[in-house]
Amino acid sequence: MSGDRRPLASRRLGLGLGLGLGLGLLCLCPSARADVVDDAFARGNAAVAAGQWDEAATQYEQAEALLPGRSALLSYNLGTAYAQLGDYGRATFHLRRALQSDARPSADVIDAAQRNLGIVQRRAEVAATQAGARLGQPDTGWGPVLAAARGRAVGWLALALGWLALALWSTARWRQRRGGSEPERGGASVVGSLVVVLLALYGILGAVHGLSVRAEQNTPPAIVLDAQVAVRDAPGAHRKQIFTVQGGSQVRIVDQTRDWCQIRLSDGLEGWVPEIALGQLSGVGARRVRGRTRAPDAPAS
Repeated sequence: MSGDRRPLASRRLGLGLGLGLGLGLLCLCPSARADVVDDAFARGNAAVAAGQWDEAATQYEQAEALLPGRSALLSYNLGTAYAQLGDYGRATFHLRRALQSDARPSADVIDAAQRNLGIVQRRAEVAATQAGARLGQPDTGWGPVLAAARGRAVGWLALALGWLALALWSTARWRQRRGGSEPERGGASVVGSLVVVLLALYGILGAVHGLSVRAEQNTPPAIVLDAQVAVRDAPGAHRKQIFTVQGGSQVRIVDQTRDWCQIRLSDGLEGWVPEIALGQLSGVGARRVRGRTRAPDAPAS
């Protein structure tokens, strides 16, 4: 991708990270499947070394289809391959998946994926300006806070606070029934105040966690995959086009019918697009993307 002052991560970085994937795969799946996945991954790395980014993407897609779990490294390599092909929608989709916590990215993968994602986003902005398309941006404001609140750690913390409050309350009740000395009764008062604080934290964290998870399920985030997608006022290719959305845009799915999704951009604009034009970042649709529905742009030099 010549012309950008910060070129995509070097081929050596992608391959250097990639060589360690096979060892992890052996722990995730039976040996026969592991061999097939490793072979596809190795063919992808060989295609990268030869500068054949289209073939690399195809082989990495095959490896991901066979992989039972998640691999941040594989998502990173896929995103980088699509970025080299000028396919900013699929590049954004896979690079964002590489950064998701359930993919367990290493520090090197996080750094490389964020760098490449920044380059892809800038290129998508230029493409959107040239095409007169809308570009949906990732959630801002409360978005990152809600994303953090959805984490399992917050749920477990809320649960631990609840159990701790219950344990302290039970201990205080037991001491009260036993009838302790004056200092013990004073300590029970302190414990009671602590229980109230713990219950309040449990309620707040539990509510925020539950609401954020529910919001994620009701309006899951997705990436627009194709270069530009016509957004219509209702489901159906015959319906009126109201605007165009740029590939690589992050949107929210607010409603669905058969083969069509109603999306909402970060600026509040809404409309309907074909379901196949989206890659869902969470939930059951998060592994739906397979291959391309259009020919990619020429590989970047």
